Amino acid sequence: MWTMSNDFRIEKSRLPVVLMTVEGQRISGDLFVQASARNKLGHETPFDVLNAPEHFFPIATMKGRTLLLAKDEVRELFVAREDADDAEWEFGTPAEVDVVMVGGSRHVGTMLLQQASGRQRVLDHLNRLHDRFLALYKDEGIVLLNRARIAHVCHEG
Repeated sequence: MWTMSNDFRIEKSRLPVVLMTVEGQRISGDLFVQASARNKLGHETPFDVLNAPEHFFPIATMKGRTLLLAKDEVRELFVAREDADDAEWEFGTPAEVDVVMVGGSRHVGTMLLQQASGRQRVLDHLNRLHDRFLALYKDEGIVLLNRARIAHVCHEG
């Protein structure tokens, strides 16, 4: 009997997350992240996974199953503060926002605006970035919000 080893296997770590699908299903499990990210220094984050060009990503459920989820069907994904990298809270100009998602869920937190062509407005952040998911920072952790599922954003300023 032949045994083949796979030299193309990429070692991954598990990161506990909770996500909500577009239909409102709550899924708790582990997101698989690589020790190094594709286009930056450091390890891969949930933001990197959800904004990568692939249409599907795996998540290991608490029941021991692996689901291959379509990114377009994920409304939001939450990573607890203790499981997130502190460096993720450091870059950008903070803007306090109130985000209402299609379906009614609401999130109040901070967006970190990246300076693009001299503008640092929430509107520019929402319209000019091409990422599928936006990060909202809260005391309890990071919520990644599917841009296509945002109904409206309220911001004073």
